[in-house]
Amino acid sequence: MYTSEVQLYDLAKELKNIHNIDKDISHYLTDSQKAELLYVLENNQAVLKLIKLLTAKNQTLRKNNRRIGRQRNVAEKDLKKQKDKNEELNREISQLKYELIELQSQIGGGLASFQEMLLADILERSEILKFIQELINAVQESK
Repeated sequence: MYTSEVQLYDLAKELKNIHNIDKDISHYLTDSQKAELLYVLENNQAVLKLIKLLTAKNQTLRKNNRRIGRQRNVAEKDLKKQKDKNEELNREISQLKYELIELQSQIGGGLASFQEMLLADILERSEILKFIQELINAVQESK
């Protein structure tokens, strides 16, 4: 059994070294299938060319997948940064809304107080005006 495992490993290694067929692909083949594939590749130029084209395409796809994976990682990090920034801005907006409500209530209370003072002043002045008017009337009547 040990020799069989070594033989499988050697065939997979030979497929990789000579024909650039990755072990992650060749491990699906049995030992006899690997040996048969090596024989076919050595004796059939059309199959050899096809395998070379497929392995080249596989390498291109692998490179693209790595590049896309890196881009995805960068995009995920950027997304997380944007989400964190958004959360911080939402917290700031909530704080500003709270402060605005507090200011509005303070201003509203101040305005109400100011309005009361103005009304009291107007009433006081109207009382003074009434008194003056009564004095004028009294003086005119006394003449």
